[in-house]
Amino acid sequence: MSPRKDVQIGDLTVGDGHPVTIVAELGVNHLGDYGRMKEMIHAAHEAGADLLKFQTYIAEKRYDRATNPKAEQFIEWLSAWQFSRDREAELWDYAHKLGARVFTSPFDEDSVEFADGLGSLAFKLAAFEVVNLKLVRAMAAKGKPIVFSRGMAGDAEIRRATAVMEEHGCPYVILHTISSYPLEKKDSHLRMIPALRAKYDCPIGHSDHTAGTDIPPLAVAAGANMIEKHFTVAPKLRESDNFFSITPEDLKEMIFKVRLTETYMGGGDIVTIDSENYMWDFRRPSD
Repeated sequence: MSPRKDVQIGDLTVGDGHPVTIVAELGVNHLGDYGRMKEMIHAAHEAGADLLKFQTYIAEKRYDRATNPKAEQFIEWLSAWQFSRDREAELWDYAHKLGARVFTSPFDEDSVEFADGLGSLAFKLAAFEVVNLKLVRAMAAKGKPIVFSRGMAGDAEIRRATAVMEEHGCPYVILHTISSYPLEKKDSHLRMIPALRAKYDCPIGHSDHTAGTDIPPLAVAAGANMIEKHFTVAPKLRESDNFFSITPEDLKEMIFKVRLTETYMGGGDIVTIDSENYMWDFRRPSD
């Protein structure tokens, strides 16, 4: 069997045979607080995240008031949490000076252009936007890798999005996701990970919305090449995703568990293992 495709994000290789890529999703857990966002960037990088993921958007463009009855409330929240373009550029510069690898979820075409100019290593296509092919085309046209969450999307919708990416020669990573915030562990449906691996020749990962760090190692055992987890430095805040996000100490614990799981899973080849050698004397001779 030929090896599965890898995806290169900066100096990281995502795929089988490579360490699982750890993504800290900072999102809007900062709630518009510039100092808190800087603290999150520093803490996530220091805790060992391979990639930091931001959100880049224009609040007024994220929801359609004409078709979404909740749009007004969503836009109000997101407007309060939105940084100016100048402020966001400062945050990217701060992250880069720390040596952090950064990419983002842009939610409109202008934000794709802006994030591309800031040096986003890849783009994240949020689960809510998988059917937004206009946005997918804008991302894919840049030629950078796209990491996308398949939450709520069936096979036909996934294939429409990946077809656009393939037309542009754009590599992609699919993350198994259940779009519930927070998610109960019993609803994780991790068998979708090997199902996605069977259907798509690309790295498959998992974006986990459960509380704590129990699920990511299980996702790795199921075949995930990337783990994304929402991150915070203020877990007592109830707004946005803070209350179910992991802290810096949780992130360290999760990385430790993921690396142990990788060791436990081994390489997958059907071979004799060195620790079996001393048992050869007890083996019956071949007929």
